[in-house]
Amino acid sequence: MDRKGKEREGYVLFYGHIKPKGGEESKIPYKPEQVENFDCYDNSGKKVFAKLIKEYPARLLGKCSVVLASFSSGYWSRTTEGLKNLPKDKATNVLESWLSLESVKRIDLWNQNFSKPLTSELEIVLLENPLTIKPGQKFTVAVYYRGKPLKDVVVEHMGKAVGTTDEEGRINLRLREKGLQMIGASMKEKGDGVKADYVIRTSYLVFEVR
Repeated sequence: MDRKGKEREGYVLFYGHIKPKGGEESKIPYKPEQVENFDCYDNSGKKVFAKLIKEYPARLLGKCSVVLASFSSGYWSRTTEGLKNLPKDKATNVLESWLSLESVKRIDLWNQNFSKPLTSELEIVLLENPLTIKPGQKFTVAVYYRGKPLKDVVVEHMGKAVGTTDEEGRINLRLREKGLQMIGASMKEKGDGVKADYVIRTSYLVFEVR
C-alpha cells in the first residue's frame, strides 16, 4: 500500500511481493472486485469516510491516520495438472484446496488506541509508537484474531520469519534499518470441505521509519 503525495492525500493498493525473488513480481494485477474493504480511520480509531475508487489499482482518497484493506484472490486448488484458481468442486484431480484471505494495515499517525485491533479479523498491532523507533531498537507487536491474542503464530519481518508469538500473542522484533517496514502473520483454519479444505488468513502491518 503506497501513500500518494501530500498535494492529493490518499492511498493506492498494490498486490505483489515487497522484495521479489526469482520468478516473482513486485506488482501483480488484480480485479477490482477482489478488494473487499478499503477503510480509513482517524486518530481515535474511528472509521471515517474516504472516497474509494474501485479500479486497478484501487485508490482511497482521504486524510487517514490508519488505512486497512482486505483482499481475496479467491479459491485455489493444487491438482495433478498444477495450481488452479478454482474452488475444489470446480477443479479435477485435486490434491488440496484453500481460500486465500489477506489484509494490510498501514499506520501513518500514532495514537495509543492503535495498540488494540480495529477489527475482529486476523490483525497485527503495535504496542508502542512505531514512528519513534530507531534502527537497532527492539519493538513489540501482537497478533489478534476475533479480538483475542493468538499464540504460536509465525511472524515475518520484511519477508523473513523471525519467530513465533507467545501466550499473549506478542513477539519482540528489532528494527534493522529505516524505510518502509512490513510485518506479516498467517494462520490456517478448516474449510467447508466442498469449495476448500482450509482457509489461509494472512495479515500485514506496514509503517515507515524516517
